[in-house]
Amino acid sequence: MAADQETEEVYAEAVIHTGDTVEFDWIHSFEHIPWNEYYTVQPDGSFLLDTISVAGFGAGIPAEMDVDYRYEDGLIYMDHIGSTFERFNFFNSNTALDVIQINDHDFIRGEDMPHHAKVTVYVD
Repeated sequence: MAADQETEEVYAEAVIHTGDTVEFDWIHSFEHIPWNEYYTVQPDGSFLLDTISVAGFGAGIPAEMDVDYRYEDGLIYMDHIGSTFERFNFFNSNTALDVIQINDHDFIRGEDMPHHAKVTVYVD
C-alpha cells in the first residue's frame, strides 16, 4: 500500500505475497543519474534489500559497502545487500521518484502522488 502519512489517503493498493519483488526507480536529486533498489517481500511483510544499481558514484551513493559489485548495461550493481525494512517513509518528489514496481509491473509513479507528500509504502 502507498498512503499519505498524515491524512492516510491511499494512493495505490496491490495484492502482494511473500517472495514478490518490489523495485524503486529513482533519479538521484543531485547527481541526476538512475538509482534503482530491488527488494524481496519477506514472510513477515518486510522488504529485504537485495540489490542497488546506480549509473555512478557521488553524493550519498554508498560506494564502500561489503557486497558483490558488477557492471552491466551501463550500471553498477551492488548485490547481496541483505538489509531489511519494515516500511518505507519518504517525502515524495515528482522529479526524483520515477516508479515503484511490483513483480515488474508499475505499482505507482512519483507523479501520481502529490509533490512533497509524506508517503509510506508497506505491506498491509
